[in-house]
Amino acid sequence: MGERIDDCPSCGRPIPRGLMEKHHLRTRRTDKDETEFLCRECHKTVHALFRNQDLRDPRNGLDSVEGLLADERFAKAVTFIKKVPPGNHMTTRESRHRHKRKR
Repeated sequence: MGERIDDCPSCGRPIPRGLMEKHHLRTRRTDKDETEFLCRECHKTVHALFRNQDLRDPRNGLDSVEGLLADERFAKAVTFIKKVPPGNHMTTRESRHRHKRKR
C-alpha cells in the first residue's frame, strides 16, 4: 500500500504525508497545539515572508491558512507554487520587506 496523500491546504497540491511540514499557526512559543500541515514550499514561503512576531500578532490575521492566503504577497507566491510539481524543490529567498519595521 502506498503512502497517504493529502492536499496542501494552502496550494491544494497533492503531497505525500511524509513530505508535509507542521506549521504552528501562532508559533510554537505561544501555542504549541494549533498546527496545520503544509507542503514544504508553502511552509518555507510563510517564514520567508513573515517574521514570527507578525505571525503571533492576532491583529495581522495570519493565524490561519485563510488569513495567510488573504495576504497579497503570500497569495502571489502560492500561485507560483501551484505550478511546481510536488517533490521538486524550489529556492525560497527571504523577502526584503520581511524585516522592515512598521511605523
